[in-house]
Amino acid sequence: METQIIPAVPSKRNLERYIAATGKTELEYQAWASEVGKRMHINNLDKIICAKFDIYTVSHLANILTELPLGIPENEVNAYLIEHSVNPLELAKLWNEMQAEAQSWICKESLIANSLAFFPKTDFEQFGDKNHLPDVSRSWFKKDGLNLDTQAQEMSENSGFEITVQDLIDFVMKWRPRTYKNPAELTVKRIEERFKEVTTFAIKDYYVQHLLKMCHFEKSGIDILPF
Repeated sequence: METQIIPAVPSKRNLERYIAATGKTELEYQAWASEVGKRMHINNLDKIICAKFDIYTVSHLANILTELPLGIPENEVNAYLIEHSVNPLELAKLWNEMQAEAQSWICKESLIANSLAFFPKTDFEQFGDKNHLPDVSRSWFKKDGLNLDTQAQEMSENSGFEITVQDLIDFVMKWRPRTYKNPAELTVKRIEERFKEVTTFAIKDYYVQHLLKMCHFEKSGIDILPF
């Protein structure tokens, strides 16, 4: 009698298994799967750091902090660590702090950067020096754009800063659209460069939070696999 080969029943998709095991929705599965993928990536990055620093767990980074020069003023500590620390934890803490400062930074230039819209080229010719036109990105110019004097007045009224047309002229001579970075943003960028130098991989916000939790012994919020 010929043996009948019964094909194996295909395994259920992870989505179906997750919903069956948890009773949750597909949207919740997608969020959970994203967190699981993130956790796997975090574990791989942890391995890189542990191998590089010859430590058992990244929480041990808290025990190898950078030695500061004797008598260094407190207001110079962060700048020193940014340039001299080789500890990913220290750089992650600085990055986390400076991110908040970068987002809340307020000065005349940052307000102009966030508010300045395209304007007619004739406005620059009227209020600025035509000889400097080659120094200004053409991306600022739009024939039916909003006039500079109107924009300066609106910015002054809405911001509490006295912003003049000359301020706008000076700004567009210095910056292309969407390229301005405030001092805190520049510091963030430098920390990101140093972090990559130290670890060989780019900094990620979720990995920063992981390092801070691990080194302060806080519990992670990743769910346990339901199957």
